[in-house]
Amino acid sequence: PPFLGALGGVLRDRAAVFSQLNPLLLRSLIVVNLALLVSYLLWRGAFTLSAAAWPLSIALFGAELYSFVDTSLFCLGVWRIREREKPPPAGDVSVDVLITCYNEPVELVRATARAARGMRRPHLTFILDDGNNPEMEAMAAEEGVRYLRRDPAWHGKNRHAKAGNLINALHRTQGEFILVLDADHKPRPELLERTLGYFEDPLVALVQTPQWFSNIPPGDPFGVDAPLFYGPIMQGKDGWNAAFFCGSNAILRRDALMRVGLADYARDTEARVRGALRGSEASLRAAASTLNPDAAAAWAAL
Repeated sequence: PPFLGALGGVLRDRAAVFSQLNPLLLRSLIVVNLALLVSYLLWRGAFTLSAAAWPLSIALFGAELYSFVDTSLFCLGVWRIREREKPPPAGDVSVDVLITCYNEPVELVRATARAARGMRRPHLTFILDDGNNPEMEAMAAEEGVRYLRRDPAWHGKNRHAKAGNLINALHRTQGEFILVLDADHKPRPELLERTLGYFEDPLVALVQTPQWFSNIPPGDPFGVDAPLFYGPIMQGKDGWNAAFFCGSNAILRRDALMRVGLADYARDTEARVRGALRGSEASLRAAASTLNPDAAAAWAAL
């Protein structure tokens, strides 16, 4: 219906206007909003709670307090909202496009593979098939994209679902940058052109792009495209250097990703070594106590 399309347009337009507000005006609105909320809650707590129906009264007041906390956290998130400029042209870099799938229809993945293959700028496209489907492998050959399944080394181990599928691919690809796509996420031809330039800043580790769905009514009346999340919320997180990977349609710098893995491995190894040393110390004390009580006392004094 036309009114639904209009509603969707209003939701999207409000998100766009919100993200483009002058920072000073935005922060002024935040301060006024929080001041009014605090004034309201003080009035509610001091003058309106009902002793006759205190369970319902307290429950309602608690819900309002929760809403205040939620609103405050949102305001904090968008306090440093960041509207990035158009990126500079990207240099000559290598990109691997990883399409993860697990028993999805072959034709659905084919459409994604074609869209990925058709993106401008040189890149390699891989279908990561966790379902080991021979038809999927044949389709990849027909479409001129590469096909990867799990290495035999994964047999009998925890496979870690989609994360494990990507880890397996990371060890078998070499691109400087990685674009991750779900099986039904078809990228636009200009995606790489519009994102790779941000990585000219060596401190940028990932660029998350928004998702637009094709199977919704015109105007997206119920906000399925999440314009508020992919707009002001993620821009606010970017301002706090806290934007995160949403699982698909994002480009990651391989070097940064591998550094995170190495840091986690180092912390895990350190914890294991410390645990082993503590266990060895207890064993040595027990052995010393058995062989020579005087030696055990000396050991304990160290």
